[in-house]
Order: sequence, then C-alpha cells, then structure tokens
Amino acid sequence: MRDWEALNEQVEKYMTTDFIVVGEEATVREVALEMRVHGHTSVLVARAGYPVGIVTERDILYRVVAEGRDPNNTKINEIMSSPLITVSPKAKLSEAIAVMASRQIRRLVVVEGKKVLGVLTLMALVGGLTTRTSILPEVERDVVSCPYCGARFRTTHELSKHIDNVHIGAEILSRRPMEW
Repeated sequence: MRDWEALNEQVEKYMTTDFIVVGEEATVREVALEMRVHGHTSVLVARAGYPVGIVTERDILYRVVAEGRDPNNTKINEIMSSPLITVSPKAKLSEAIAVMASRQIRRLVVVEGKKVLGVLTLMALVGGLTTRTSILPEVERDVVSCPYCGARFRTTHELSKHIDNVHIGAEILSRRPMEW
C-alpha cells in the first residue's frame, strides 16, 4: 500500500486506546502528576463519569503557568477545552485530518454512541511515537501527483500548498511547526 492510501483507512486503526480520564474536580497539579506517571500529554475530563473536556500539556503551560495561577488550587475543569471534538471510529483519516485542521486542534476523541473508544492525535498521523503511524504522502522528485484528486505538480512544495489550500483548507501544512 502506498502511504497516501492510508488516508482512506479508518480512524480506529490509528487511535490510541491508552488514555486517562480524570474527574473535573481534580487539581491541575494532581492531573500533571498523573500525566507524568503515565507518560501522557493529555487527559480527558469527566463529569458524572462521562468525558466532557480535554486538557493537554499546552493547556497547563499556557492557562496555568503563563497566567501565574496556582496549580494546587486550580481545578482542571477551569482550564479544559470543552465540548470535546469527536470522530467516529469508522471515519477516514483524511476526514479526521480535515476536522483537526479546520478546528485547529491536535487531538480528536473517538466515540461510538456515547462510549469513548480512544484518542486520535495529529502526532500519530504524521509519524509520532505510536504503534502504527500514517506517514503523509511521500512523492517522487520529477512530477508529483495529488493523492486526493490526481492534479500534477513540479515540486513537493507546490503539492503541499495545493493539498493545504484545496483539500484541507486551513494551511496546516504550510504553517511553521511552532504554530501547531
């Protein structure tokens, strides 16, 4: 299978089922310690046993540390992103990437009905440290074709801009990495 064909595969093949759920009354410090112990970069936040939000390392850094808030007295629900942005386990990777790009997020919660099955991360899709990764399309040097529509380009940069502008729509591939 060529790398770009993976974009038609279902999300469930790439999601992680190893995620942490914390109660909304937990303190930021408690959650940060939990994240460190388990080696996670995010947690789902639950209300009455059902996940209603997500908190990432970046949230802790920007919404607590940078604002000078006390992590011992700040509740996790004060800094969580809510509502959760979700995707079906049967959705295509290309659809998930489009949602991430349009919402400017790096994680999607994979749900079936009301049950959380896993978390899909942008890092897993572009080659992070997961058990299965999808590498974005590698292309030949002479003439490159768009894996979505077949349009042909002289350079990979032109192809990247085309995919970015036409198929994803949020310029995710042309941003500097620090802006992600």
